[in-house]
Amino acid sequence: MKAFKVVCRILGTVAAAVGLVLFAAPVFKYGLLNIGNLTGFALCGWMLVLCLTPLPRLFKRFAVTRRIFRVINVCCAIFLLYGAVVTGAILLTCNNTPAPNATAVVLGAQVRGTRPTVVLRARIEAAERYLQESPEAKAVLTGGKGSDEQISEADCMYNEMVADGIDPQRLIKEDKATDTKENFAFSMQLIEQNGLTPDIAVVTDGFHQFRAKLIAQKQGVSGRLGAVCADTDWVFVPTYTVREWLALPTLLWK
Repeated sequence: MKAFKVVCRILGTVAAAVGLVLFAAPVFKYGLLNIGNLTGFALCGWMLVLCLTPLPRLFKRFAVTRRIFRVINVCCAIFLLYGAVVTGAILLTCNNTPAPNATAVVLGAQVRGTRPTVVLRARIEAAERYLQESPEAKAVLTGGKGSDEQISEADCMYNEMVADGIDPQRLIKEDKATDTKENFAFSMQLIEQNGLTPDIAVVTDGFHQFRAKLIAQKQGVSGRLGAVCADTDWVFVPTYTVREWLALPTLLWK
């Protein structure tokens, strides 16, 4: 039993250390710090506390601290189990093949000045690949202009795709949306106005596909929903996946 505990501590320490590196990577590479990697740091830090410090013994000395210790551990375990279920749903959603020549709805992301960020550029390239593979399909480029952006996300995507050789007649801009809910609500209006197929190929990052699908369904999308996933830089994946775990419950009251 003692040897088993030692092995568990070693494995836990290694897992926590790897996790800290993964959640720190976007901070050092892109200066990205959000609720996703902050939560990751907290979980990995607690795992290191359990594996490397005498604090668990101190917690167990008193009845009150024992209860606190157990509550923290139970909450962490429940959260990780919930996260595993959500991650499984994300992976399943990413494998939803769009209907033939479905209308691509390209969800915007941050623009720096007039140029796309790494995340937005990956979505643009995914949309271009889809349009090249689906010659009869058109795309709705959806995303408004934030206070720190010189042009709208829709305009940025349009400019980049036209410069890359995509026929502008295949692109429809929606430049008012400020969140994913509005992305779909406004895009569906344009799809109906332009007589496009209601079958939709959602173009976004893989970690975002499941929540985007749920939002689209809440907005009354009646056609078939498929996924076109961007080639996300790996450093974003752990941080944004955990952020999706935290964002998903907000759909209950939106």
